[in-house]
Amino acid sequence: MSRSPGTSSSAIRRRHAARLLANGHSVQSVADAVGISVDTARRFKAIVDSGGIKAIDEISVGGKGASLDDAARTWIVQTVRGSPRLHGFEVDQWTCPKLVTVIERQLGMRYSTVYVRQLTIDLGVHDRMRTSKQPYNRPPRVLDDKALSWIAATVRHSPRVHDFDFGFWTTPRLIALIERKFGVRYSRRYVWQIVVELGLGHLLTRLRK
Repeated sequence: MSRSPGTSSSAIRRRHAARLLANGHSVQSVADAVGISVDTARRFKAIVDSGGIKAIDEISVGGKGASLDDAARTWIVQTVRGSPRLHGFEVDQWTCPKLVTVIERQLGMRYSTVYVRQLTIDLGVHDRMRTSKQPYNRPPRVLDDKALSWIAATVRHSPRVHDFDFGFWTTPRLIALIERKFGVRYSRRYVWQIVVELGLGHLLTRLRK
């Protein structure tokens, strides 16, 4: 038997947060105690301040009723464009269930996987999602000529092309990008050696000074 929306874990967490906020606890302390983001706790506080604890129960947890504002949508786009490892997952590609989990953690709302899938399509980031039928590519531990050519071309361009908010390469950034691309995390020494052998060590050497 499925649980009603009012007895779901997210609904219980919202009510707990609402009670703490109504009793005068700070936004930060409530976020820490309940396990939600500060932004979500702040949003809950605004709801409680205007409508009381009961207003929290009026928050919909389903698809159409649970609207996301522009800030939430922007956060979702940025999250999907980043690595799931930043959110504690030991994988390199997002799936709908994992995105459902981090959305609930960040926004205090649990949406269905169907709704989240449609959301990623609407936001233009569905190409970064892994479908349940899509197999993982298991790359070789030794990079082949095609991979080395990709690395050489990558280092010659700005990291901003790959969603890094920096204009220059460092070894850790290149390690992260190689892991994102090939699913294998190499050591700093190995990546540095690759770049040197490609004749591009000066691009990293100059930035390490």
